[in-house]
Amino acid sequence: MTLSAAFRRFAFAFGTTFGFLYVVALAKDLALFTVFPSLGIVLAGTHHSRDVADPAMGFLAPAMYWYGWAATAALGALIVALVATSLPGRSVRNFWSGWVWVIPILSMIACVYLTLPWFRL
Repeated sequence: MTLSAAFRRFAFAFGTTFGFLYVVALAKDLALFTVFPSLGIVLAGTHHSRDVADPAMGFLAPAMYWYGWAATAALGALIVALVATSLPGRSVRNFWSGWVWVIPILSMIACVYLTLPWFRL
C-alpha cells in the first residue's frame, strides 16, 4: 500500500506537533475546556474548583483537564499539519525524519516530569 506524500507530511507533522503542544498545554494549563464528570458539566477554558468556591470543592467536584489539554494540542497540531500538507514536497525534504520518534519520546519524559507533583513522588 502506497501512501501519498501529502498524507505522509500530514501524519509526520501532526504526530510531532501534537507531542510538543501537549507538553506546552500541560505545563501552561491551557485547556480548551474543563470537564466536571461528577456534575455532568463542561466549561470552556481552564476552570479550577478553587477559583470560584471553597478549596474543598476540588474534592467534591473534581475537574478533568486531560480532555481539554488533548483538544488544545490536537487543534494546534491540526493547523500545523494542514500547513505542512500544503507546502511543496521539496520544502520539507530537509527535515530529519527522526523527529517523528525523538519528539514523542521527549514529550513523554516531560509529561512524566510535569505530573510527578500530583503523585507526590
